Amino acid sequence: MPKNIVTVEIKGIPIDIDSKELGYVELADLATRVEKEMLRLQNEEDIIDTLKQALVAALEFAAQAYLKELNEGGKQKEENTRADQLIAKLQKALQAPNK
Repeated sequence: MPKNIVTVEIKGIPIDIDSKELGYVELADLATRVEKEMLRLQNEEDIIDTLKQALVAALEFAAQAYLKELNEGGKQKEENTRADQLIAKLQKALQAPNK
């Protein structure tokens, strides 16, 4: 199976990424977001160590993805509940005698 190796750069460091789902444009955008977050951590939070910047940025992005997944799961449960309620109403209406 051919590999899809994409090279992006974060803070002057080239990084080779083997990605099947994302192309160069998406990975370059993500690398830019990571670099911006690392620079923010350096300037606003005074975190100088680049490894610590990268780990904090990764945790922040992971937390955002986790919360988004939780919210989407909640929406799906809400929609399923509404659908179940609608089905119950339709079944009840079908079982009611005609007037």
